[in-house]
Amino acid sequence: MPQLRHFTAIERVSNVLFVVIHLAALLVFVVPISFKFALMGLGGYGLRMWAVSAGYHRYFAHRAYKTSRVFQLALALLGATTMQNGPIWWASVHRRHHKHSDDWGDPHSPVTRGFWYAHIGWVFDRSVPPPRDESNVRDLMRYPELLWVDRHDWLPLAAYALVCFLVGGIPGLFWGFVVSTLAIFHATMLINSLAHTWGSRRYATQDGSRNNVLLAVLTLGDGWHNNHHHYMGSARHGFRWWEIDVTYYVLRILARLGVVWALREPPSPALREASSTAI
Repeated sequence: MPQLRHFTAIERVSNVLFVVIHLAALLVFVVPISFKFALMGLGGYGLRMWAVSAGYHRYFAHRAYKTSRVFQLALALLGATTMQNGPIWWASVHRRHHKHSDDWGDPHSPVTRGFWYAHIGWVFDRSVPPPRDESNVRDLMRYPELLWVDRHDWLPLAAYALVCFLVGGIPGLFWGFVVSTLAIFHATMLINSLAHTWGSRRYATQDGSRNNVLLAVLTLGDGWHNNHHHYMGSARHGFRWWEIDVTYYVLRILARLGVVWALREPPSPALREASSTAI
């Protein structure tokens, strides 16, 4: 039987707040909504989901493009408002996922441990070591500002909640922060769970990754997950013109403006290696 590790103090506090914010979602039946609050929720979802997809995922985890330290810090701070820990932690977990995708070293595989474990159970599992492995994020740990965000990831989260409250009071806090944060969190977790169990497979990767148009819409492009596992270093996940990839479109605009550059694309041979083989 595996030895259980104890949660750290910050992990215990984080777990309590995680449960509290989910319980707060029950207020959806009593907190009024208006066009202003709906806009806060949708705008907060779109901007911060983009920060997870373009920042935490494609930049910090995969280094799929280059940018300045200033914009790098902006991506880190914005990503930290999504209740998904800091950028170095996120990148470490995701790199481990790719290294051991859908085997027993994967922190959140629905193939080995089931859908609900992959979606949420792994967050509370004390029978495994902490998923962060500093040895696979040395490239990120040389930036002191990223280390600071990683250690104090609760500050951007709290600051975002405060801004929502100051703008809209309790309804603003609820729709702009609670609802949109939970929506972002679970959309991201669906890539761990549903995108490895439901969808189509263009490429015969050594895992259960799937392309899923619904998840692609919800995550602004990350739902083209089989494409991503086939060529993970690409800044573009929608390999076909009809595969909607909002994150990539925005990155192209930012590249035109000089904010980001050296966007990595899949080479033509990689795009041609199609297969219907499923795991």
